[in-house]
Amino acid sequence: MILSTISLPKPPSQRILVVDDEQQVCEVLVEALTYMGHDPDTARDGRDAMEKIERAPFGVVITDMDMPRMDGMELIRRLVERKNGVDIIAITGHTMKYKYTDVVAAGAADFITKPFTLNELEAKLNRVIRERQLVEELERLAIRDHLTGLYNRRYFQKAVRMEAIRALRYNHPLFLFFYDVDLFKEYNDWKGHQAGDELLIQLGRVLEASIREDVDSAYRYGGDEFLVLLPYLPEGQAAVVAERIRENYGRLRFAPTTLSAGVAQFRQAGTSIDDDVNDFIRRADAALYHAKHDLGRNCVHFDE
Repeated sequence: MILSTISLPKPPSQRILVVDDEQQVCEVLVEALTYMGHDPDTARDGRDAMEKIERAPFGVVITDMDMPRMDGMELIRRLVERKNGVDIIAITGHTMKYKYTDVVAAGAADFITKPFTLNELEAKLNRVIRERQLVEELERLAIRDHLTGLYNRRYFQKAVRMEAIRALRYNHPLFLFFYDVDLFKEYNDWKGHQAGDELLIQLGRVLEASIREDVDSAYRYGGDEFLVLLPYLPEGQAAVVAERIRENYGRLRFAPTTLSAGVAQFRQAGTSIDDDVNDFIRRADAALYHAKHDLGRNCVHFDE
């Protein structure tokens, strides 16, 4: 077979699982996929494939339909039920038994009929990968603030509930920092909206640089209000981290602005997790109000 490529830019390398009970087919596809720049592995049937997928993630599964123990249709259904984001390309030489519409309806991203060229396989594979990239980008935009790149308020509502459930289940501390830029309106009116936007961008960078990667998370709640969610944080460290963020912002010298914060620790206070989450946010917000209006701004106040 002659390996060929299409003219569009190559999509990123993928871990691909080839599922077929014919050894020769697996060997040809592995050679072709390796040539295309991917990282392929093989499974002899659907059951073998499920075992491999349990042990390691794959971005794409290319599966034959007629196989012993577990056929391709059953494998597609099980992968769809798992909701792990894997894309599936089905291959069959029995067009009367497996219709394109049936296979796609079951959850496959595309369908190839034997015999096929490697150029056809590459074109379909590239389309599937690019479509997933587009979906991932749209999902990213849906949960990110367009200005700062931080998570947005909508995503915070989901994340705080999830972290609260974990905190209750595993009995670990969870803190919420509620930040607000002091005198932001005055700064914005004096310097202009572009300068105000730059201030918010820089504050977002300060938040991300001051917290633990892949553990804590930062959010733009709206306007000049920002949140930081910190699980597994020892109680004695909460004040240290909150003050460090305030001081790091102060080094940016966006005079006359400063940073105030309200801090709350999650607790079980109501009859439902939603009541507890609402109480959690309310207490952090109240602590912020106290810091700004009763303590003279530029400080961190803890919920009592």
